[in-house]
Amino acid sequence: MVRTVYAPESCLQYLEQYAAQEKFGIGLILGQITDSRENVIHLARTPEEKVSDTISEGESLLERVESMAAVSEAWVADHAKHVTRMLPGGMFVLGIFITSEEEIFDNTNASSKVKSVLNYMHKVLNVNPHMYGNCPGTNEKLVLHYSNKTVVCKSIEVNSAIKGLGAKPVDWKFTPKECQWQRLDTYYEFDEVYPVLVKKNGISVKDQFQQIVEEAQKALEVSVMFIDGELKDRSDPLDQLVKKKKPKNAKSASTDPPKSMMVSLFVPFESSMPETVEYLECDGSIHFSGVVASSVFLYPKATVKEAEAAVKQDIIRSLTSRFTMHCDALIDDNLLPEEKVCFNEPPRRVLIPVGSLYLCDYLFPGEAPAEALLSVRELLDLHVAAAAVLCGAETPADTSEFDALDRDASTEELATPQEASQAMYIIGISVALLVLVVSILVHYYSDIRRAVGNVV
Repeated sequence: MVRTVYAPESCLQYLEQYAAQEKFGIGLILGQITDSRENVIHLARTPEEKVSDTISEGESLLERVESMAAVSEAWVADHAKHVTRMLPGGMFVLGIFITSEEEIFDNTNASSKVKSVLNYMHKVLNVNPHMYGNCPGTNEKLVLHYSNKTVVCKSIEVNSAIKGLGAKPVDWKFTPKECQWQRLDTYYEFDEVYPVLVKKNGISVKDQFQQIVEEAQKALEVSVMFIDGELKDRSDPLDQLVKKKKPKNAKSASTDPPKSMMVSLFVPFESSMPETVEYLECDGSIHFSGVVASSVFLYPKATVKEAEAAVKQDIIRSLTSRFTMHCDALIDDNLLPEEKVCFNEPPRRVLIPVGSLYLCDYLFPGEAPAEALLSVRELLDLHVAAAAVLCGAETPADTSEFDALDRDASTEELATPQEASQAMYIIGISVALLVLVVSILVHYYSDIRRAVGNVV
């Protein structure tokens, strides 16, 4: 059975634009794969690679690629890695597109280069599993070749032992209407405390964030998803849930887009408790607190099971993306042991409209929406007005608690681990004595009541 992929006509216009310039072009295919249908949402041309620093006139010297042989595997893979951060859960880099008059699939050298690019991209996206760079369940990537004469799409299995290209035909269809997406929104709250151990070279911020992501993923894996406050059958299509909610007198031919569904994730109590209790003498702790705003978009006939996977992917991908960006922006990854209190504020999420759905970007504290437009223009090849960027999904961090801690740390020395454990021991004894006194009083009061009852 031939694989079928659907793309909006805006993608055809995008390809025609570059083909008309008679220049070689390569870029990424962004989309979603579900059991019911494969949809492309956008084509993003890979920016030209910088080959040197700024020249005398203040302009960057860019390397113009004229053929498939000159394409840098690392540059395309790096583009895919950065674009993946901007995709909501359930969306992936499905492959690459090429605009040129050069024959891609029948030319041995060109086809070999195509497979090399796909293999390298797959490898880079697999380095960090928390980013969900590669679409789970498949090792095939799409290759779309467009010229003024033909449109040919094939799927290629990556990291396989197959010699040659091993391409399979794909039926690529441009549709006049954009896909009607079902939106699912959720706000997932974090409020956890993690231990910190000081090593010889200090405390690695990256390692601490990695621990947070791993713990968050464990909790999400066992969490139960409710849609609009109800537990749904995982095999139900999303559009059936929308139909059940519509009143009987509603117009069946309504063209209004489906309303957003509110999602809640609950971690079972027994799963939130540790399997074993271990005494660990720590040098400090990290209080990780905040809310991740999540908006995912799925094909309406996607199942509740697929929607659940997309929501969980989105939360973990978002955490991983902003932690990575935060660590990359740090001058020194190590926190020195003598630092008493340190406040880290990763970038917050903003939404970027792309057709009838939203992709995302991240803004550091103090950055304006215009900063996000630079990434959108360079990585997605889109021109979006600053007013269209939705910045209200997540609010800036509240630093009042940190400010109070910082003031206390500047005037008082923090207790050593031994002093802290002694303090906890004293508190524990006090609580035990209080419980003992209360139990004696209750017992004594009950004896008096029984005695009075006997007299009466």
